[in-house]
Amino acid sequence: MTSPPLHLVGIRFLNARPLLAGLEAGLPAPFSYRLTTAEPAECAEQLRSVRAAAGLVPVAALPSLPDVRALPGLGIAARQEVGSVLLVSRVPLEEIRTLAAHTASRTSVALALLLLAERWGVRPRVVPFRPPVEAMLAEAEAAIVIGDPALHIRGRSGHREVDLAAAWVEWTGLPFVFAVWGVRSTAPAGLEALLEASLAYAREHWQDLVPRWAEAHGVGREEARRYLEENLTYQLGEREREGLEEFLGRAAAAGVLPPCPEVWARA
Repeated sequence: MTSPPLHLVGIRFLNARPLLAGLEAGLPAPFSYRLTTAEPAECAEQLRSVRAAAGLVPVAALPSLPDVRALPGLGIAARQEVGSVLLVSRVPLEEIRTLAAHTASRTSVALALLLLAERWGVRPRVVPFRPPVEAMLAEAEAAIVIGDPALHIRGRSGHREVDLAAAWVEWTGLPFVFAVWGVRSTAPAGLEALLEASLAYAREHWQDLVPRWAEAHGVGREEARRYLEENLTYQLGEREREGLEEFLGRAAAAGVLPPCPEVWARA
């Protein structure tokens, strides 16, 4: 009997497209696989419920995924401002009491709560809400907007905007990792090589892919190019891994996330 295809789930925002490019193109692998996409929180849920063997997951989900480990070399990270993870506030930050949180992301919510508590001394109540930002700010003093919706309003919201990646880098001096490839312990040999090849495929076909991605996500070509090339990095080095561990440690100490004793997949 033929085994069913390995289910891989990726984030459906523009920021994930380079990691998924080769998978979308059907790169060969020593096993059959299928790729679906979802919002970040749903990617984590599919791993938790064993509907997927591997997925791009928000790093804040790792403490609640006991049978999932992060591949150490790949992810979605920022070494400066990212542009697609925004805290938008209609009041001074130290006056935020209610925070409307884009339900697609857990990492951005955890990062915002950590920064607000440790840097601005407030612990707002979180209200799950979806864009548009105008509706979010009608329910709360501030809102977290991520992914493509954030790119569409950046610099145009008419309110205070805090780039959460830039705020983290300013606070800690470390890059911030938003998402990683999480793999279950039952994932087959050769999966990590396939995921690395998927990113390599994106780089080989970059000039053709970026305009297509820009059109698909409603972003200008030059804006998409700058965002993917200058704002984000997809290979995690020592500094990125240190930044991820620092975030999980600080978030646990502040009571924002539960502890995560083991993060990385073993070679």
